Amino acid sequence: MKWRTVCCMALATAITTTAAYADGGALFLQKCGSCHKKGGQAAPVNPADKAAVVWEKFFDRNRHAPDISASISADEVKSVVEYLKKFAADSDRPETAAIPK
Repeated sequence: MKWRTVCCMALATAITTTAAYADGGALFLQKCGSCHKKGGQAAPVNPADKAAVVWEKFFDRNRHAPDISASISADEVKSVVEYLKKFAADSDRPETAAIPK
């Protein structure tokens, strides 16, 4: 009986984590892509541009200028950071985001 509970909890965690990455990727394209695209107001950005710890520290230290808190919630930022870390330069599968031009 305990193993079923453990398996169900592990599966729920995996599904939630996968959904967070998917949501983070969509949020990245939607919220960040509006400025971080070629010819946009900010330099193009991709997950593989930095190591995971660099992405985490960047957002933990509120280094993003201008302040984005009015356009993206703290939970959305967390999802985007998880997405960036999952596909960071030092990840198992670094990735370049397909931000529309």
